[in-house]
Amino acid sequence: MLLAASAMVNVMTFAGAAWAQDSTASANVGPQDASVNADIVVTAQRRSELARDVPLSLTALSGDALRSAGVTDTYSLQNLTPGLKMDRVGNFTLPAIRGITTTITGPAADANVAIYLDGVYQPATVANTFDLPDVERVEVLKGPQGTLFGRNATGGAIQVFTKEPSYELTGAGTVSYGNYDDFIAKGFISAPLVADKLAVSLSGFYHSNDSYYHDIRPDGPGLSGAKAWLVRGKLRMDLTERLKVILSGSYSDRRESVAIYGSPLNGNTVAKLLDPNAIIPTRPLDVALNDDSRPQHVKAYELSGKIQWEGDGGTLTSITAYNKFKLRNVLDADYAYTPNGVGVNYHVNSYDRYFSQELNYASDLDGPFNFVLGFYYTDGEGAWYPLGVQTPSYGVSIYGRQEVKSYAGFGELYYNITDKLSVIGGLRYSWEKRSQSGDQFLGSVSAPVPAHLTFIDSKKWDSFTPRASIRYAITPRSNVYFTYSQGFKSGVYNTSNVAQADLANPEKVKAFEVGYKGRLSSALTIDAAAFYYKYDDLQANIFTSVNGVPLSFVRNAANARIYGAEVDAQYVFSPAFDLRAALSYLDPKYQDFTNASVNVPNALNAGNDTIAYDASGQQMIRAPSFTASVTANGHADVAGGKLDLMASLYYTTKVYFTFDHRIQQPGYATVDARAAWTPANSGLTVSVYGKNLTDKVTLGGTFVTEVADGVSYTQPRTYGVQLDYRF
Repeated sequence: MLLAASAMVNVMTFAGAAWAQDSTASANVGPQDASVNADIVVTAQRRSELARDVPLSLTALSGDALRSAGVTDTYSLQNLTPGLKMDRVGNFTLPAIRGITTTITGPAADANVAIYLDGVYQPATVANTFDLPDVERVEVLKGPQGTLFGRNATGGAIQVFTKEPSYELTGAGTVSYGNYDDFIAKGFISAPLVADKLAVSLSGFYHSNDSYYHDIRPDGPGLSGAKAWLVRGKLRMDLTERLKVILSGSYSDRRESVAIYGSPLNGNTVAKLLDPNAIIPTRPLDVALNDDSRPQHVKAYELSGKIQWEGDGGTLTSITAYNKFKLRNVLDADYAYTPNGVGVNYHVNSYDRYFSQELNYASDLDGPFNFVLGFYYTDGEGAWYPLGVQTPSYGVSIYGRQEVKSYAGFGELYYNITDKLSVIGGLRYSWEKRSQSGDQFLGSVSAPVPAHLTFIDSKKWDSFTPRASIRYAITPRSNVYFTYSQGFKSGVYNTSNVAQADLANPEKVKAFEVGYKGRLSSALTIDAAAFYYKYDDLQANIFTSVNGVPLSFVRNAANARIYGAEVDAQYVFSPAFDLRAALSYLDPKYQDFTNASVNVPNALNAGNDTIAYDASGQQMIRAPSFTASVTANGHADVAGGKLDLMASLYYTTKVYFTFDHRIQQPGYATVDARAAWTPANSGLTVSVYGKNLTDKVTLGGTFVTEVADGVSYTQPRTYGVQLDYRF
């Protein structure tokens, strides 16, 4: 068995990218003050420890690193994290790590990469892109995290931590402006209310821009861009020296058209048959949509409470949270403008709400033995009302609802056999129940008629997900490790097709990983690893149609195997210059996928026919074979201040978007750059930046149905100026 592939600790530190656990310290350390090779503290194992001591592959990014790279939301994390890819399918953001991803979208449908915000699981794929105005650090954990993070972490987990209130008056603000009328304003302030007892913080974010798509309709009104805002408040109470409580609440409102704008690839759309005068885009970034299309509108609410008690032998933590998400938009499913008004629209109204409770205890004993024990509960539901396709006089509307309840108990043991050799053993037991109900209606939107397609059902599953690891310290600053882990993704019903009542059972991943983490000198750090995955009962979301109406079918359609390798090297030539290079190789292949459904253009290139396809042996979708990035940072004293320069190159080989590889993005390279000047003894920083300086427009997502080959595109070249102030 070939045991290879990507597992590396990507502790990426751009100029000044270091994390300080204390939020006050972090707020007062400028990028120019931090060492590129600074040791970063992470909580990947539910306990604070150096990233180099954690026997798994991860990327740790400080708030300074994110700010230096111009990252403002979770979608942009892929630019800094080899092995991570974020794609948009219609309204949904689908993360992928090392080829493990999902095509399942809809209410209560989960991603394969678990995203956590301040320890709270974010289950809704419609809200996986959220803004980062007050981020402290981000940890991207690669490989199955089923023991400590539970279900839906088969690909890995992304942990986002925002700043806690502090007992000093601190704050930060950012304003930037760029082409496409791109405007961002964000700020954070923390202040004490009662010395060492009570503190509060408030953060906010606003972003607006013009669309980078071109409206080719004659006398078209133009296209709306994006508009998003967020506000978050936190209250910190130190009730005793050992007991701390943090209450948090946030609200965000995000309107963006990137999810619905796009064009039919190569002009393939049924609109040719619906209207002989149809205006059909054929070039990237050209758009011609019917007038009743509506931008995606997502609202998200979250309330959470964290209670932490530090005892003599460890820390007890309770996290209680409530999340609610709402989505509404109208998608022009044929991606063309039909003057006669006969088109195919895809109406989406969805609602998700979740309650969760976690209780865990992490020991901190002086001897060779330590442990983590925990319990987790969640109760949630998701609904689409209606999900359907409408023409002016006829349509299909589907009202679907899913509920999920899940319990889990987990534990992990850590034992230092000697001062060099340590082992880890962990196990999680999960129980889950999922229920579905739904109705389907026919007729006009104003007078729907029940189609008598009603479905009610429920299903229960349970799972054990273990982890075992052995680590050997070659020197105090270098080690090798081997880890075996498992993960599972929840089973799911296909709410968007009540007539079929599709059910997919859980996916399962078994992973083997071997790695090295080492600082070979004060200047050189190398992290490398290899892995092999056995991926069973892969869930496939297949778009097809009934009587011309696109619907979704869910199946446990395939097995897969994945292997590859990653290397990450950083070298500090001098305090004035450092260089980082990261390489990732991946070989992901479907196995036993003989009944894949794919859409292929019909004889008129006016929509697609659905056929059976044997995808066995095919490379998996959204999983490039090779990616590479090189980042250079320079620092100099200029004009009474500090000048920081950053330039980065990103390269990827081709990416496939369909099982038959019909729709693919050829390999490409992009270049980003930034220059920042900070006057001496000042909290002010002035920056200029450019992203995608090669102006490479690539496929960003697909929505392929029998109606059209719908595709959307990434942003072209952008540039601008930014002002930051911290105190």
